[in-house]
Amino acid sequence: MPKKADAIAPKLSLIAGALTNQTTRGSLNVFYSKLWKGYTVKDYTDPLDSLGSWAQAALIGGVKAAVVYSGKNKAGVECGWLLAWSDTNGRKVYADCGPISKFNNINWNQVEAKLDESGFIAYANDSETGTSMYATNVGHTPGSAVAVAYTG
Repeated sequence: MPKKADAIAPKLSLIAGALTNQTTRGSLNVFYSKLWKGYTVKDYTDPLDSLGSWAQAALIGGVKAAVVYSGKNKAGVECGWLLAWSDTNGRKVYADCGPISKFNNINWNQVEAKLDESGFIAYANDSETGTSMYATNVGHTPGSAVAVAYTG
């Protein structure tokens, strides 16, 4: 006979994030964040000097969220790095980066649609600012890990 905890376990979702700031001009700061599904267990590292983390969970329905960090690129220009992730319908991650003005009025519905169409690996590169980021969302039920490196 299955235990009560076993019946709940497949519905539990936990995503932990590992962040790496590889920019050369100092800390990155949280500019915006969005939580579509789930709840925060550990908030985003802010400021992000070199290494950081966060954690989110859900009992039913999975986790879906995004964060935008801001900071300066190699040329001293203010830039943004957007990362979105989800485990609601498979493990997904979406990334975008560029000048900070690109993130002043974020269309979260558009970001969510791009996330829903993404895979478990994301790469973004903006040639104008020289910013880029690599991210992946991997793991096993009921948990996964998102790893991202911010460069520029």
